[in-house]
Amino acid sequence: MISIVIRNKNESQALESILNILRKVYLEDIDEIIVVDNNSTDKSVQIAEKYKCKIITIDNFTYGKAINFGIENAKNDLILLLSSHAVPVGNSFFKNSVKEFNANSKLAGMRYINSYSNYIRANNNDFFVHDGLNFGLMAGCAMVNKKIWNNFKFDENLVFSEDKEWSDRVIKAGYLIKDFNETFFYHIKRDEKNALKRWENETTAYYQLRKLKYPSYFKIMGSFIKKTILILTIELLRKVHHEIKLFILKISIKKKVNKSNSIDS
Repeated sequence: MISIVIRNKNESQALESILNILRKVYLEDIDEIIVVDNNSTDKSVQIAEKYKCKIITIDNFTYGKAINFGIENAKNDLILLLSSHAVPVGNSFFKNSVKEFNANSKLAGMRYINSYSNYIRANNNDFFVHDGLNFGLMAGCAMVNKKIWNNFKFDENLVFSEDKEWSDRVIKAGYLIKDFNETFFYHIKRDEKNALKRWENETTAYYQLRKLKYPSYFKIMGSFIKKTILILTIELLRKVHHEIKLFILKISIKKKVNKSNSIDS
Protein backbone atom coordinates (compact mmCIF):
# COMPACT_ATOMS: atom_id res chain seq x y z
CA MET A 1 0.00 0.00 0.00
CA ILE A 2 0.95 3.63 -0.39
CA SER A 3 1.12 6.64 1.91
CA ILE A 4 0.36 10.08 0.55
CA VAL A 5 1.98 13.24 1.92
CA ILE A 6 0.29 16.56 1.13
CA ARG A 7 1.91 19.86 2.14
CA ASN A 8 -0.75 22.43 2.86
CA LYS A 9 -1.33 26.00 3.96
CA ASN A 10 -4.75 27.61 3.60
CA GLU A 11 -5.78 25.52 0.58
CA SER A 12 -9.05 24.21 1.95
CA GLN A 13 -10.97 24.23 -1.34
CA ALA A 14 -8.26 22.47 -3.36
CA LEU A 15 -7.52 20.13 -0.45
CA GLU A 16 -11.12 18.96 -0.21
CA SER A 17 -11.24 18.39 -3.96
CA ILE A 18 -8.14 16.18 -4.07
CA LEU A 19 -9.05 14.27 -0.90
CA ASN A 20 -12.46 13.50 -2.34
CA ILE A 21 -10.87 12.10 -5.50
CA LEU A 22 -8.28 10.07 -3.60
CA ARG A 23 -10.86 8.49 -1.32
CA LYS A 24 -13.34 7.81 -4.12
CA VAL A 25 -11.08 6.70 -6.98
CA TYR A 26 -8.01 5.25 -5.27
CA LEU A 27 -9.43 3.69 -2.12
CA GLU A 28 -7.88 0.30 -2.94
CA ASP A 29 -4.41 1.75 -3.58
CA ILE A 30 -3.76 3.96 -0.57
CA ASP A 31 -4.25 3.36 3.13
CA GLU A 32 -2.81 6.56 4.60
CA ILE A 33 -3.00 10.25 3.79
CA ILE A 34 -0.82 12.62 5.79
CA VAL A 35 -1.48 16.35 5.65
CA VAL A 36 1.53 18.42 6.70
CA ASP A 37 -0.18 21.65 7.63
CA ASN A 38 1.66 24.95 7.92
CA ASN A 39 -0.58 26.56 10.54
CA SER A 40 -3.56 27.09 8.24
CA THR A 41 -6.16 29.62 9.33
CA ASP A 42 -8.91 28.42 6.98
CA LYS A 43 -10.87 25.13 7.20
CA SER A 44 -7.99 22.92 5.98
CA VAL A 45 -7.62 21.02 9.26
CA GLN A 46 -11.35 20.36 9.56
CA ILE A 47 -11.42 19.07 5.98
CA ALA A 48 -8.44 16.82 6.60
CA GLU A 49 -10.19 15.43 9.67
CA LYS A 50 -13.37 14.88 7.64
CA TYR A 51 -11.44 12.62 5.26
CA LYS A 52 -9.70 10.82 8.14
CA CYS A 53 -6.21 12.08 7.31
CA LYS A 54 -3.30 12.04 9.69
CA ILE A 55 -2.61 15.70 10.43
CA ILE A 56 0.79 16.94 11.51
CA THR A 57 1.59 20.60 12.03
CA ILE A 58 4.86 22.17 10.99
CA ASP A 59 6.47 25.39 12.20
CA ASN A 60 9.31 27.28 10.50
CA PHE A 61 8.20 25.87 7.16
CA THR A 62 10.48 24.99 4.29
CA TYR A 63 9.50 22.66 1.46
CA GLY A 64 12.24 20.17 2.30
CA LYS A 65 11.38 20.18 5.99
CA ALA A 66 7.70 19.54 5.26
CA ILE A 67 8.53 16.61 2.97
CA ASN A 68 10.92 15.04 5.49
CA PHE A 69 8.40 15.46 8.29
CA GLY A 70 5.67 13.82 6.22
CA ILE A 71 7.78 10.88 5.10
CA GLU A 72 9.11 10.38 8.61
CA ASN A 73 5.54 9.93 9.85
CA ALA A 74 4.48 7.62 7.01
CA LYS A 75 3.99 3.94 7.73
CA ASN A 76 4.59 2.64 4.19
CA ASP A 77 7.81 2.37 2.17
CA LEU A 78 6.28 4.02 -0.90
CA ILE A 79 5.15 7.62 -0.48
CA LEU A 80 3.45 9.83 -3.03
CA LEU A 81 4.33 13.48 -2.49
CA LEU A 82 1.30 15.43 -3.63
CA SER A 83 0.22 19.02 -3.87
CA SER A 84 -3.41 19.82 -3.14
CA HIS A 85 -3.40 21.28 -6.68
CA ALA A 86 -2.25 18.03 -8.32
CA VAL A 87 -4.53 15.17 -9.34
CA PRO A 88 -3.28 11.68 -10.30
CA VAL A 89 -4.94 10.45 -13.48
CA GLY A 90 -5.98 6.92 -14.40
CA ASN A 91 -6.97 3.74 -12.58
CA SER A 92 -3.50 2.28 -13.12
CA PHE A 93 -1.56 5.24 -11.71
CA PHE A 94 -0.72 3.66 -8.35
CA LYS A 95 -0.74 0.02 -9.42
CA ASN A 96 1.82 0.53 -12.18
CA SER A 97 3.96 2.73 -9.94
CA VAL A 98 4.15 0.00 -7.30
CA LYS A 99 5.17 -2.56 -9.92
CA GLU A 100 8.09 -0.37 -11.00
CA PHE A 101 9.40 0.03 -7.46
CA ASN A 102 8.98 -3.67 -6.70
CA ALA A 103 10.92 -4.57 -9.84
CA ASN A 104 13.91 -2.32 -9.11
CA SER A 105 15.41 -1.84 -5.63
CA LYS A 106 17.63 0.98 -6.94
CA LEU A 107 14.63 3.10 -7.88
CA ALA A 108 14.65 6.09 -5.53
CA GLY A 109 11.92 8.21 -7.06
CA MET A 110 9.32 8.52 -9.77
CA ARG A 111 8.74 11.60 -11.92
CA TYR A 112 5.39 11.46 -13.68
CA ILE A 113 5.35 12.68 -17.27
CA ASN A 114 3.16 15.76 -17.60
CA SER A 115 4.09 17.49 -20.86
CA TYR A 116 5.00 16.74 -24.46
CA SER A 117 8.58 17.97 -24.01
CA ASN A 118 8.88 15.77 -20.92
CA TYR A 119 7.68 12.78 -22.96
CA ILE A 120 10.18 13.41 -25.76
CA ARG A 121 13.07 13.77 -23.31
CA ALA A 122 12.00 10.65 -21.40
CA ASN A 123 11.76 8.61 -24.59
CA ASN A 124 15.23 9.73 -25.66
CA ASN A 125 16.64 8.70 -22.27
CA ASP A 126 14.91 5.31 -22.02
CA PHE A 127 12.55 6.82 -19.42
CA PHE A 128 15.19 7.50 -16.79
CA VAL A 129 16.29 10.91 -15.55
CA HIS A 130 19.99 11.68 -16.04
CA ASP A 131 20.00 15.38 -15.17
CA GLY A 132 18.56 15.65 -11.70
CA LEU A 133 19.04 19.38 -11.26
CA ASN A 134 17.05 20.29 -14.34
CA PHE A 135 14.67 17.37 -14.77
CA GLY A 136 14.43 15.64 -11.41
CA LEU A 137 11.36 14.98 -9.31
CA MET A 138 8.47 17.43 -9.20
CA ALA A 139 7.36 17.25 -5.57
CA GLY A 140 3.88 18.41 -6.59
CA CYS A 141 3.36 14.79 -7.68
CA ALA A 142 6.23 12.35 -7.19
CA MET A 143 6.71 8.97 -5.54
CA VAL A 144 9.73 8.18 -3.38
CA ASN A 145 11.18 5.08 -1.78
CA LYS A 146 11.41 5.59 1.98
CA LYS A 147 14.13 2.97 2.33
CA ILE A 148 16.42 5.10 0.16
CA TRP A 149 15.14 8.36 1.66
CA ASN A 150 16.37 7.18 5.07
CA ASN A 151 19.90 7.84 3.84
CA PHE A 152 19.08 10.84 1.65
CA LYS A 153 16.88 13.39 3.38
CA PHE A 154 15.59 16.42 1.50
CA ASP A 155 17.54 19.64 2.06
CA GLU A 156 15.60 21.67 4.62
CA ASN A 157 17.50 24.92 4.05
CA LEU A 158 16.66 25.48 0.39
CA VAL A 159 13.94 28.02 -0.37
CA PHE A 160 12.92 26.01 -3.45
CA SER A 161 13.95 23.13 -5.79
CA GLU A 162 14.51 20.74 -2.89
CA ASP A 163 13.11 18.02 -5.18
CA LYS A 164 15.67 18.70 -7.91
CA GLU A 165 18.58 18.85 -5.45
CA TRP A 166 17.48 15.53 -3.93
CA SER A 167 17.22 13.94 -7.37
CA ASP A 168 20.71 15.13 -8.29
CA ARG A 169 22.14 13.71 -5.07
CA VAL A 170 20.56 10.26 -5.30
CA ILE A 171 21.45 9.88 -9.00
CA LYS A 172 25.09 10.72 -8.25
CA ALA A 173 24.99 8.08 -5.48
CA GLY A 174 24.01 5.42 -8.02
CA TYR A 175 20.25 5.32 -7.56
CA LEU A 176 17.60 5.88 -10.21
CA ILE A 177 14.88 8.43 -10.93
CA LYS A 178 12.34 7.18 -13.45
CA ASP A 179 10.40 9.28 -15.94
CA PHE A 180 7.22 7.25 -15.69
CA ASN A 181 4.53 6.94 -18.32
CA GLU A 182 1.66 7.97 -16.03
CA THR A 183 0.47 11.52 -15.55
CA PHE A 184 -1.39 14.04 -13.42
CA PHE A 185 -3.28 17.30 -13.78
CA TYR A 186 -1.92 20.40 -12.09
CA HIS A 187 -4.23 23.34 -11.53
CA ILE A 188 -3.49 26.54 -9.68
CA LYS A 189 -4.19 30.25 -10.09
CA ARG A 190 -1.66 32.53 -8.42
CA ASP A 191 -2.16 36.22 -7.82
CA GLU A 192 0.64 38.60 -8.73
CA LYS A 193 2.14 38.56 -5.23
CA ASN A 194 2.36 34.76 -5.08
CA ALA A 195 3.60 34.50 -8.67
CA LEU A 196 6.44 36.93 -7.93
CA LYS A 197 7.31 35.10 -4.72
CA ARG A 198 7.49 31.79 -6.57
CA TRP A 199 9.70 33.37 -9.24
CA GLU A 200 11.98 34.75 -6.52
CA ASN A 201 12.33 31.34 -4.85
CA GLU A 202 12.87 29.47 -8.12
CA THR A 203 15.50 31.93 -9.30
CA THR A 204 17.31 31.97 -5.96
CA ALA A 205 17.44 28.17 -5.83
CA TYR A 206 18.60 27.96 -9.46
CA TYR A 207 21.69 30.07 -8.79
CA GLN A 208 22.37 28.51 -5.39
CA LEU A 209 22.27 24.90 -6.59
CA ARG A 210 24.45 25.57 -9.62
CA LYS A 211 26.78 27.84 -7.65
CA LEU A 212 26.37 30.54 -10.28
CA LYS A 213 27.06 34.22 -9.79
CA TYR A 214 23.97 36.37 -10.10
CA PRO A 215 24.13 39.14 -12.78
CA SER A 216 25.69 42.45 -11.78
CA TYR A 217 23.64 45.54 -10.87
CA PHE A 218 24.60 46.98 -14.25
CA LYS A 219 23.16 43.96 -16.08
CA ILE A 220 20.04 43.99 -13.93
CA MET A 221 19.45 47.65 -14.77
CA GLY A 222 20.18 47.03 -18.46
CA SER A 223 17.68 44.16 -18.54
CA PHE A 224 15.06 46.36 -16.86
CA ILE A 225 15.52 49.17 -19.39
CA LYS A 226 15.46 46.74 -22.32
CA LYS A 227 12.24 45.07 -21.19
CA THR A 228 10.37 48.19 -20.15
CA ILE A 229 11.26 50.28 -23.20
CA LEU A 230 12.25 48.11 -26.15
CA ILE A 231 10.31 44.89 -25.60
CA LEU A 232 7.13 46.54 -24.31
CA THR A 233 7.15 49.00 -27.21
CA ILE A 234 7.50 46.16 -29.72
CA GLU A 235 4.73 44.22 -27.98
CA LEU A 236 2.45 47.27 -28.07
CA LEU A 237 3.05 47.71 -31.80
CA ARG A 238 2.28 44.02 -32.39
CA LYS A 239 -1.01 44.32 -30.53
CA VAL A 240 -1.97 47.45 -32.46
CA HIS A 241 -1.14 45.69 -35.72
CA HIS A 242 -3.27 42.73 -34.67
CA GLU A 243 -6.21 45.00 -33.80
CA ILE A 244 -5.97 46.70 -37.22
CA LYS A 245 -6.13 43.30 -38.94
CA LEU A 246 -9.06 42.32 -36.73
CA PHE A 247 -10.85 45.57 -37.58
CA ILE A 248 -10.46 44.93 -41.31
CA LEU A 249 -11.78 41.37 -40.89
CA LYS A 250 -14.82 42.61 -38.97
CA ILE A 251 -15.66 45.04 -41.79
CA SER A 252 -15.29 42.21 -44.29
CA ILE A 253 -17.52 39.91 -42.22
CA LYS A 254 -20.19 42.60 -41.92
CA LYS A 255 -20.28 43.03 -45.70
CA LYS A 256 -20.60 39.27 -46.22
CA VAL A 257 -23.36 38.94 -43.63
CA ASN A 258 -25.28 41.94 -45.05
CA LYS A 259 -24.99 40.54 -48.57
CA SER A 260 -26.18 37.10 -47.46
CA ASN A 261 -29.12 38.54 -45.52
CA SER A 262 -30.22 40.69 -48.47
CA ILE A 263 -30.20 37.67 -50.80
CA ASP A 264 -32.26 35.58 -48.37
CA SER A 265 -34.83 38.34 -47.96
